[in-house]
Amino acid sequence: MHWDYYRPEVPEGADRYTAADSFVYSLACHPVDQVLSYFGMPDERHFDVRQLLGTGRMNDYFDLDFYYRHGRGDFEVLPGGLKVSVKASYFRAKERPSLVVYGRRGMFVKAGKDRQEADLKKFYLPDHEDFGLDTPAGFGTLTYYDDEGHYHEESVETVAGDNGRYYDCLYETIVNGGAPLVTEEQTMAQMRLLEEATNGLV
Repeated sequence: MHWDYYRPEVPEGADRYTAADSFVYSLACHPVDQVLSYFGMPDERHFDVRQLLGTGRMNDYFDLDFYYRHGRGDFEVLPGGLKVSVKASYFRAKERPSLVVYGRRGMFVKAGKDRQEADLKKFYLPDHEDFGLDTPAGFGTLTYYDDEGHYHEESVETVAGDNGRYYDCLYETIVNGGAPLVTEEQTMAQMRLLEEATNGLV
């Protein structure tokens, strides 16, 4: 997963490093949450987190790798394991694809990000039927070889998201005592990973 920007003015305008304002805590928390939701805690991890402008400046780059040796729940891994990478930078003049999945017979590429945030920034709200929906130009591309070895490339319509469901669940948890969508254990696991990733930055 890639979350790239070209916003050099952000790190260049910061003259000190604070963990709470780091790129890892402000952005990586979201894709790391997705990784934990999909795959659970990794068996191993490797973090490359940098201050490209130097010590004492903002954390402006990260490359987080999570390794899974065994499948859990709904997913299986090849004998060599599964690697999930989350990467981001403030200095990429051209973004990498938002999501790339590689398999034995092919790959899936989704270039753009979820449209919900982009719509909200334009005050285009969820009461519109097409809120958060991709146009065909934004669909992902599945490329693969079938059982007979024939090459295929096809567009895959984006599944409609609904961030509002999280807040509906939060309401049920607080007001009606429902089970939380994100458990305390999941939250603490994420916090431990973020703390580990930023350890040593000053």
